[in-house]
Amino acid sequence: MIVSERVSERMLDLGMTQSELARRVGVKQPTIYKLLRTSKKGSTHLHKIARELGTTPAYLSGETDDPFEDAPAPPVLSCEEMEWVELFRRMDDGQRAAALTLLRPLVDPSPAPHPTMHKQGSFAMRKETT
Repeated sequence: MIVSERVSERMLDLGMTQSELARRVGVKQPTIYKLLRTSKKGSTHLHKIARELGTTPAYLSGETDDPFEDAPAPPVLSCEEMEWVELFRRMDDGQRAAALTLLRPLVDPSPAPHPTMHKQGSFAMRKETT
């Protein structure tokens, strides 16, 4: 039960939801839910979970009592970058998708092919329904 307690504690300290942790680790939210609600001693994703929670697998599994001993240093962000991150974290999934749709072309202005254009450059004909 130590793993679930310590993961919950770190999430609470960081103000992180199960969904957010799952997104950062690259798993589905039910995976995090199961880890928090069962008496499993670990997870195949424990290293990634520890990294995202700013601690070590040793702390999460109960091998040490110091959550910061040998923990990787958090990345240094500028005030502006921290503001971007904070805004992004406060968005729901739909808002995040919309924001990314708007931002990607600003960062990578190479035009993507139009979805109705064939490789040869001719346009696809749409069948009109009445």
